[in-house]
Amino acid sequence: MKILVIHPHLHFLGGSEVLTKILIEKASTWGHEVTVLSKDFNEELFREVKANYIKIKEYSKEVNITSRINNLLLTLSEVLSKYPGHVPLIMIQEPLYALLIKILKPNTKVGMYVHYPLEEELISTNLPKFLENYRFPNMYNEYYKIVELLMTNSNYTAKALYKLYGLTSNVVYPAIPEDYFQNTFTVKDKEQLIISVGRFVPHKKFDVLIKWFKERIRREVSDAKLLIVGIPDARYKDYYENLKKLVSECENVELIERPLRPKELAKYYGVAKVYVHLRIGEHFGMAPVEAMTQGTIPIVPEASGISEFIINDYNGYAFKNLDECLDLILKVLKMSSERYAEISRNAYRTSLYFTPYRFTRDVINYLKLIT
Repeated sequence: MKILVIHPHLHFLGGSEVLTKILIEKASTWGHEVTVLSKDFNEELFREVKANYIKIKEYSKEVNITSRINNLLLTLSEVLSKYPGHVPLIMIQEPLYALLIKILKPNTKVGMYVHYPLEEELISTNLPKFLENYRFPNMYNEYYKIVELLMTNSNYTAKALYKLYGLTSNVVYPAIPEDYFQNTFTVKDKEQLIISVGRFVPHKKFDVLIKWFKERIRREVSDAKLLIVGIPDARYKDYYENLKKLVSECENVELIERPLRPKELAKYYGVAKVYVHLRIGEHFGMAPVEAMTQGTIPIVPEASGISEFIINDYNGYAFKNLDECLDLILKVLKMSSERYAEISRNAYRTSLYFTPYRFTRDVINYLKLIT
């Protein structure tokens, strides 16, 4: 199969970018011809991944909707002519791309992987940042309806897509890099370490976690430690600066402010006793799954995609509200070693579903329906 993978900002290092890399890498090793279109590419992430890489041509450097759409239209025209027969797959919710493809080639059927049908982080002041990276979150409207194949990352997202637009989709749960599965699992001696991973944005509520740690967790579990791993987001500089201030004022809290490779992160997950995911309404969130590969017990919101795999007291915990989350953190930290080992083992077994093989197989099988 010939596949045209489209993702606007593969020079970033986030969940959707890593997932796109997983798909490209696995599909190309299976013999599919993959062409990738993006504004730019993260050199380290894609260095060893074979594909035809094409950057969006910036005929105009102006950052406004008209110029950005014109740049895209001209680039897509060239790409569709140079690589005929490729099935377009948009790896992030940007239905405007599907519209432009159909303007150029009306009979082309398009696939899209939807992380969530609305852009939750959009505010008036950061719209230019989205436009700069060829994102058009204020132009979703009814364009989803022209996409022949809609895939969603969870039932949580699928329900939102149906509620907003009356559209059904195929749920294809995401994957994590194979590096997380390299080690043979054993029940490990864990430290009283809480870990949380993600971009430094208010939605992740790292500040709340630090406050809990300072005011209650350390008081009840004297040897507890907290590790927050992530990268700054240019749209939320004030939040990032406040996080650093909070960390400096609290003992036994560490902030790692750089992207870590899977093998590096796996080492931290390996010693952490509990993974805490505070973003309520997260369409999925892969960090809890990464932690589960190392037997770390996850605590996640009920209102999220990842909670679809969590059974309380079996492989982790899903909380209804923040107060309940804090109680669950303390419950895991105080848990007997025998009970912890049992839940840890089940968390690991659950993580085995999220392999690159399963994800890529599912996506390609769905793409075959529109070829």
